[in-house]
Amino acid sequence: MLSLGLLLVWCAPWAARAQEPRPPRREAPGRDFGPDGVWRQQARAVRAMRSRLLAQRQFGALNAPLAAGVPTPSAAAVSGTLRVPAVLFSYAGTTPPPFASTAYDAVLFGTTPPFGRPYSYHSFYSQMSNGLLDVQGVTYGWVTLSKPEASYTGGTSSACQQTNPFGSTNCNGIWSGPAYAALQAALREALALVDAQVDFTQFSYDPTSGVVSLMLFMQPTIGGECGPKSAPQNHLWAHRGALSPAYKTQDALPGHPGQFLQVRDYILQSGLGGSDSCTGADIMPIGTVAHETGHGFGLPDLYDTSDSTEGVGRWSLMGAGNFSSPSSPARMDAWSLSQLGWVTLAPLTTSGTYSFGAAPTSDTAFLVRPTGANPRGEYFLLENRQAVDADSALIRNACQVWYQAPMPPQCSGGLLAWHVDSQQIAQHGFEFGNAVNAGPTHGLELLQADARGNLDANPNILCTPPAAGCADRGDAGDPYPGVTQNPTLTLFTNPNTALNSGACPGVGIDSISQVLPNDVMRFVLRLGGDSLAVATAPRLGAAQWGYSYSMTLAAACGAGSYTWAPPDSGALPPGLALAATGVVSGAPTDTGTFTFRVSVTDGTQTARRSLTLRVVEPTLALQQVLALGFQGSAPASDDRRRYLDLQGNANGTFDIGDVARWLARTGNGAAPGAAARPSGRRP
Repeated sequence: MLSLGLLLVWCAPWAARAQEPRPPRREAPGRDFGPDGVWRQQARAVRAMRSRLLAQRQFGALNAPLAAGVPTPSAAAVSGTLRVPAVLFSYAGTTPPPFASTAYDAVLFGTTPPFGRPYSYHSFYSQMSNGLLDVQGVTYGWVTLSKPEASYTGGTSSACQQTNPFGSTNCNGIWSGPAYAALQAALREALALVDAQVDFTQFSYDPTSGVVSLMLFMQPTIGGECGPKSAPQNHLWAHRGALSPAYKTQDALPGHPGQFLQVRDYILQSGLGGSDSCTGADIMPIGTVAHETGHGFGLPDLYDTSDSTEGVGRWSLMGAGNFSSPSSPARMDAWSLSQLGWVTLAPLTTSGTYSFGAAPTSDTAFLVRPTGANPRGEYFLLENRQAVDADSALIRNACQVWYQAPMPPQCSGGLLAWHVDSQQIAQHGFEFGNAVNAGPTHGLELLQADARGNLDANPNILCTPPAAGCADRGDAGDPYPGVTQNPTLTLFTNPNTALNSGACPGVGIDSISQVLPNDVMRFVLRLGGDSLAVATAPRLGAAQWGYSYSMTLAAACGAGSYTWAPPDSGALPPGLALAATGVVSGAPTDTGTFTFRVSVTDGTQTARRSLTLRVVEPTLALQQVLALGFQGSAPASDDRRRYLDLQGNANGTFDIGDVARWLARTGNGAAPGAAARPSGRRP
């Protein structure tokens, strides 16, 4: 018999129950290739060369490798043939999947993708690199390890529970030091079982160190990252990593007597997965290996590694693009492609009308620089993303999120406007914490045409996109003009071209239009001419009831002597104030959404803008509240006590009565049959 809850879900309209599934962040923090693993050393040199050429405006040399279109080594592009061995292994007592090594050869290295799939690992990278990267390889196995699966996962422990994203005690081979050692023992054993039949000299390796560039491992069960959260399985978790110490093969290192090739840097994933990466009856897709290989070229994660926003979402392989469709991942964004030399960068230095085709076929991204001071090295990249080639699944999913329907009306892609902050990337890139898009300033920010800020919303707050402020990983409102038909991006629009430095951008784009379906976009670029403006985005970062809040408003295109005035329309949340310096601060004493207009003056110029600030109720655990209660009455001077006092009797002192009211309001500890009061404003 169906439970009432299940029945309600089943009978609910699609939009009510089709809130976008949010796959967990499946990457394991702290597990990585070596500092020079895969092709990072070569890619680092390429980025340095491209940075010099870009600074010198030598676009001919910058784009020269693409003109060749063949995988030959180049100083200005990551180019060549990457030959990769792959090993399939199973466990004692575990029957391996019914797919032979030749099937994996087809999935990974086939020129023609198998099983009706759009891409193999090889063809995906070949197309995305415009022929500059040729991924080849051979698969070996299945080989059977000497012990059962549990011997290699690390079992269960409270230590693993502290780091496992599901809150499970499962160690999954990575969530503790002993578990990782057990996993590495499995990989070494698998290598030992195939070593005699593999000539590692046929694969890519560093001719000096003898380290094989990249190794792939596939294990026989659904990945531990698949969960489900309600009943997670203790299988190995997909990740990239490095064997320490490296495994020494039986093959001599050519030109170095007495030395042997070594295996160190690897990608591990399930040999199963199907269309969603977690289906046990089907062979693996390529999404995971495609994303992790991008890290092998030194590219950072472009999702928010602090999990406070969605970063770039599915609009890039290095964000959540591998979830767009695991068998047809989204291609890399224009910035990532430019770092590798896989896109033609065309600088726009004069006002005028411009057009370009869809990214996979035009191979072009437009680069627009601010016209004035630019201390952070900011610029804009424009690319045309349409339902073409690898982006077909991406655009389909973006439309599904917008329309909240399994088969949405026909909608298309459009122009993506990227705001690049070179200083943020340099200070927080892959080698400096991998936090490009963590924190208030993002190194690569997609200016979302619908102004709803879904990519910038907190994914841990439950609400249904594409409503404003509800997190998603990309929708049809993001491109220009998009489903909201927004044709303009300037300093005065929402979103806008404001620079993080506060300097004047002098960049405006209008008349953005789709000339041909799934193809040519046209726009008018206007450079210079910006006047004083409030540069802060209209939707401020959310505040919490009773918690200290501080936000500095920004202005641009003045002389820099800015004076801010209190709102002349609407009102700030009670408890907050705006200083003449532009700092909004205080501790809000109520919840709600507040809209108000601020003004800033610089000399004889004055600019105004309406802003919105949402105040939400904090979420506290029962143990946290009880711990404060046991400490007795105290002035409501810290965030938690202040909040509890405000939702209680608001007398400025935290006491047991405030705890009692919180328990009653939230339903924690309510008497049997007592209804919990709704959260929200204090009556």
